[in-house]
Amino acid sequence: MTIHGAISAIVTPFTADAAAVDERALRDLVDRTVAAGADGIIACGGTGEFTALSTEERHEVVRIVTEQTAGRIPVIAQTGGLSTREAIAHADHAASAGADALMVAPPFYEPLSTAQAEEYFGDVATATELPIMLYNYPRGTGLAMDAELIVSLAGQHGNIRFVKDSSADAFLLSRLVSEYGDRVGTFCGEDVLVGAALTIGALGLVTGSFNFMMPVHATMLQAARAGDHATVSRLWRETLPLVVCLASNPYTSAVKTACSILGHDVGPVRAPLPAISARGREELQARIAALDPAYFG
Repeated sequence: MTIHGAISAIVTPFTADAAAVDERALRDLVDRTVAAGADGIIACGGTGEFTALSTEERHEVVRIVTEQTAGRIPVIAQTGGLSTREAIAHADHAASAGADALMVAPPFYEPLSTAQAEEYFGDVATATELPIMLYNYPRGTGLAMDAELIVSLAGQHGNIRFVKDSSADAFLLSRLVSEYGDRVGTFCGEDVLVGAALTIGALGLVTGSFNFMMPVHATMLQAARAGDHATVSRLWRETLPLVVCLASNPYTSAVKTACSILGHDVGPVRAPLPAISARGREELQARIAALDPAYFG
């Protein structure tokens, strides 16, 4: 399957007490995501609270998502771990579950050097035949991957084909797309840079906001491909206040709350992630109400 376009980093729905994965809600979320026009799904990403999941739960989520998607769109399993051994074990499970590709985050807590990052990603790439998307998220992992490291890894390993850049560094995003687009496919992973990413021709977008506002972003992506920059600009200006509201609140909780406001119960976040405040919820509800209901899936 081709990996491109608007890819939703789906949340992991929990039961009301957050004690378990809500399988029914997860299956409903997959169906809703496909119907809303997504080009792919990422399971167990940051918005999917993978750090709050046990190994068994991570595997359960990947299994359910691949099973429910049933080949309609690509499934990308986020399989990074705190050790190379763990990351490879997650990758092996994802492959056996039927995932189409992997997104691999580096270990956190003890940030890696460039040489250690090359070894880690290289070992994971060597251990799997699936295409790999590097996950560049310095704020969460402590590793700031520059363009040279990303391109070097793609050059050394034929299955490292993509990067999700969540660095919030517009200069890096621009370099990856404009200078190295023929060597690595770049996905913008920062909500507030979606408009810029579409303008410069990024291969795709990966955000948590797609859990509830995929249709409008799919329209923006189609307009960008058609060279209709006026439509991209108009829709981006309209939706930016909501995007800023998400970024100004605890992100995953804000995404789950938005889903709830729109009638899709995906449960709470797991402690210690903070819940959104009452004021934050009110602002989020107002931002959603100000937009065309057709923008939401």
